[in-house]
Amino acid sequence: MNILKCCIFISLLSLPLLAEAHSSLTILSRAYNDDTTERTAEKRFYALFQQILRDEFNISTEWTNHARLIKRLSGPQPVCSYNLIKTKQREKLFLFSEIPTTMFVQRKIFGYKETLQGLPEKVSVSKLLSNNKTFGILSSTSYQQLDTMFADYRHQVASINSADSFAQLGQLLTHKRIDIIVDYEYTVKSFLSDEQYAQLDSRAISEYPEFINGYFACSQTVEGEKAITLVNQYMRTPAMYEFLKGIHYDGFDADTAKRMMHVYETKYKITL
Repeated sequence: MNILKCCIFISLLSLPLLAEAHSSLTILSRAYNDDTTERTAEKRFYALFQQILRDEFNISTEWTNHARLIKRLSGPQPVCSYNLIKTKQREKLFLFSEIPTTMFVQRKIFGYKETLQGLPEKVSVSKLLSNNKTFGILSSTSYQQLDTMFADYRHQVASINSADSFAQLGQLLTHKRIDIIVDYEYTVKSFLSDEQYAQLDSRAISEYPEFINGYFACSQTVEGEKAITLVNQYMRTPAMYEFLKGIHYDGFDADTAKRMMHVYETKYKITL
């Protein structure tokens, strides 16, 4: 009996230690996605990662701007984020999932209607730069195929790096300090008024493929490695297929979403 009591006593003492065994992990999200709508894609992604990681980590979320998000992922803290574009430089600094957590419709060029008048539906950024058009970009992100071009024509490129960089980019354009910005349509709409947006036009970029991938990414930490492993395992499950299908069909027109899911099915082998 005394032995039994002793075992129970030791078990009770160990409970706090077991409760504290989980490491802390912060999921970072961009501040402009922080709204009160319960069914936004951002909140659905956060709920998904809670589900995948909660047995191994104490998960918290934190809203931050894009520049700080990139800086935090490059540091020693156990942090992760999602829907992040993979580049060669970022692969040296972050850990990435094997499969993208989402696909985006590509960035476009945006400018005043008179600036883009007469241009075809798909245009070359290289040709626009060679024709002395000025561009606005964010220094904290990668434009992938366009990065080398912007570096070569840096005297024609305004590179923004501030807490409100997305908003500032739009303001540079609307105040006609630059001719063109490269951005996602939903971001441009988020930071401009309806009246300002109505004055703009857009074109597809010929240097880009149809879609761009966003991945789950973590800092190069023990926690980050474990989180990436768990996400990689989950992403090939039927449950993940259903999640991805819901996200993409809710976010895009049916034809675009169908083409995106075809990529998941054929290239990444995610099926029901």
